[in-house]
Amino acid sequence: MRRIFLLVLAVLFTAMLMAAPFVEDSMLTPDPNPRMGGTLYLALTGSPQSFNFYGTLDSNAYSVAGQMLTGLVEAHPVTSAIRPALAESWEVSEDNKEVTFHLRDVKWSDGVPLTADDVIFTFEHFVMNPVARGNSVARFTIEAKPIEWVKVDDSTVKAILPAPYAAFFTVLSHAYIYPSHALESKIDKNRPDSVNDVWLTNTPLNEIPANGPFMLSEYIIDQKVVMTKNPNYWKVDEYGNKLPYVDKIEYLVVSDAQVRLAKFMAGELDYMAVSGNDFPILKERELAGGPFRVFLAEPTQPTPSPIHIAFNFDVENPKLREVFRTTEFRQAMEYALDRERIIDEVYNGLAVLGGVPVLPSNKAFYNPKIEEIRRPFNLAEAARILDELGLKDNDGDGFREYPDGTKFEFVLTLQSSPQEYQDIAYIYSQDLQSIGVKVNLQILDSSLTGQMFGAGSFEAGIRAFGNQPDPQLRKAIWQPGTQLYYWHRTTRDPDTNLPIMENMLDWEKRVYELFEKGQVAMDPVERKSYYDEWQEIYAEYLPVIFVCKGMNLYAANKSLGNVEQNEEGLLSYSSWTVFKK
Repeated sequence: MRRIFLLVLAVLFTAMLMAAPFVEDSMLTPDPNPRMGGTLYLALTGSPQSFNFYGTLDSNAYSVAGQMLTGLVEAHPVTSAIRPALAESWEVSEDNKEVTFHLRDVKWSDGVPLTADDVIFTFEHFVMNPVARGNSVARFTIEAKPIEWVKVDDSTVKAILPAPYAAFFTVLSHAYIYPSHALESKIDKNRPDSVNDVWLTNTPLNEIPANGPFMLSEYIIDQKVVMTKNPNYWKVDEYGNKLPYVDKIEYLVVSDAQVRLAKFMAGELDYMAVSGNDFPILKERELAGGPFRVFLAEPTQPTPSPIHIAFNFDVENPKLREVFRTTEFRQAMEYALDRERIIDEVYNGLAVLGGVPVLPSNKAFYNPKIEEIRRPFNLAEAARILDELGLKDNDGDGFREYPDGTKFEFVLTLQSSPQEYQDIAYIYSQDLQSIGVKVNLQILDSSLTGQMFGAGSFEAGIRAFGNQPDPQLRKAIWQPGTQLYYWHRTTRDPDTNLPIMENMLDWEKRVYELFEKGQVAMDPVERKSYYDEWQEIYAEYLPVIFVCKGMNLYAANKSLGNVEQNEEGLLSYSSWTVFKK
């Protein structure tokens, strides 16, 4: 991870970085004679809510968008190293505050040339639009000032940065470019939130051009999403073969985890993430000669996301709100969390304590001091703290009451899939109830829970957000006053998208400041010191309680070529370089 970080810094300090015509890295294409054609079968846990990456907060939509769109630069799918994408080269000014990008000569899937107008249009209406549901305003704002994008000519754009920005290329790799020729007429310039209404799932698919490896060709709600190869995709492998190798991706919508497993074992799915519960079964079948391979790797990637528990600082009930905002209460809730049991029973031992949320494997940013702060499972200590807070069982019914005698209880909301959420909720709620805390589980569909968390309509919840190699990529989640800081929504003005500092607790103000400092510091040692302090604050004050991080567990049908694991444990897989043998 440190190598990745230093690479980004090196780019910023280099006056010019030129790229050769794009050739896919050999780590992903070891076979000189891949079979061309065929269909890659994958799964979605639910129907996409939209085909607009920036108009939704839906992971299924993100999976689809990631196949049909790309950005100016991209992260290598195995190593995460930054490399050219739609921009084939760029220059960085001596003061590190201007980056000039030269676009690749490519066309959208509908044959229209990709130009600088698409880049300017994307950043203005989508990436940096504060009312686009999936915007990235926080990532492209430095010292409270937005990055400015300027068209130089049809094939050249310039980014003007308010200050040097160490994470610039990393965040840029997550900014997909959208087609101005297909979307500009569909946006109401007087209503910026109208971008959320484009490319909904009822949009004719031939009106959604792609610049990535695949384009949409068929959608049947609750059944499947079919994508065919983009004839204008520019990548080739090191042997000159045009990518992608497969002709189609067919996503089957399968909400039930056990049904997904059965379909994979029956050969109806080619590749899938595997749960800790299912890993032993699949590994046993593999060793017995099954038609698939199962991979186990130390967690390094954003998925599967580390699970956390949140208590709503803005919950409607005033007595519950006062308790949830009390640091000692959240510390008691951490003492009541049996992480070791969860790792053993829910994940079959195939998980690690995942940081807050920087992974231990991320040597560039992980702060080991959090291990000294993290509270071990200790129900007696949790009960003692609750007693001190005045939450006691005064009537002898086995459950605690507020000092005024009313029952202390809360609803713990979670989505029904994956199964790990329910298993964690059951273990946690049973341990809490053993010390007199009444917990009512509310298990709902993932789309509904997402809406509830986004609107602040919950009391406590179990959720997961992906970690990233650079904390800046998750600024919109972990910095107070940002869009996804959902457990304390009143730290952000929903109309202006600006932070409300007076609504922040003192430690939240410090976290806000640390993210602002960390994004502009160019010295890696100084930069790490800011994010080190952020992790220590999160470990101490527990705005959310991180549970664990599942190991990287995947399974691939043996009919898939170019799926391998190297000596470092990194798994090489991408949809545009796998092929059907």
